[in-house]
Amino acid sequence: MFFRQIPANGDRNFAYLIGDEDAREAAIVDASYAPEQVWAGAQARGLNARYVISTHSHTDHIVGNDYLLERTQAVEVMHESAPRACRVRVKDNEELSLGNLRLRFLHTPGHVPDHVCVLVEGKLLTGDLLFVGKIGGTGPHFPGSDPRQQWESLQRLARLDPATEVWPGHDYGVAPSSTLGREIATNPFLLCKTYEDFLYLKDHWA
Repeated sequence: MFFRQIPANGDRNFAYLIGDEDAREAAIVDASYAPEQVWAGAQARGLNARYVISTHSHTDHIVGNDYLLERTQAVEVMHESAPRACRVRVKDNEELSLGNLRLRFLHTPGHVPDHVCVLVEGKLLTGDLLFVGKIGGTGPHFPGSDPRQQWESLQRLARLDPATEVWPGHDYGVAPSSTLGREIATNPFLLCKTYEDFLYLKDHWA
């Protein structure tokens, strides 16, 4: 598997390029503000874009999608509840093939109702649910957000293999990536034992 994290400007966004080089197929996740750079990376590896995937419908994550859709044969992929019209709408735990790779979609609402994480070959693209040492926001600035759902989504991730790599949607932490085991052991929000503790920390996070 070819895998690359690409700094995408904006609010320290990350875009991702995933490829099966034998099948010459690529998936682009959260193209955000760097669609040209991501597409150039795919072309340099001889990869044809098959999917343009968004972890959720916030503008900073989908702003580059149309650039790619206009220039490639890729189809756009989002969760079935996303407000944006797209060709492929995935359900929780649905898988899509990318050559010999399997992309598994986990519905993880909270930051936004249509949020998904993408799991492939031990790598988890967490969008704006989980950052390194932090989590995504909820509240009035994020319509449709729900802290209870966010808590439940984080607890779901915490039950995955701790060796799973965490690749977030923004460069907000002390490192560009982590593992679930490291986040479970060090992330203040994943250290909370109850939803009430989690909510208190969110309300008082500086």
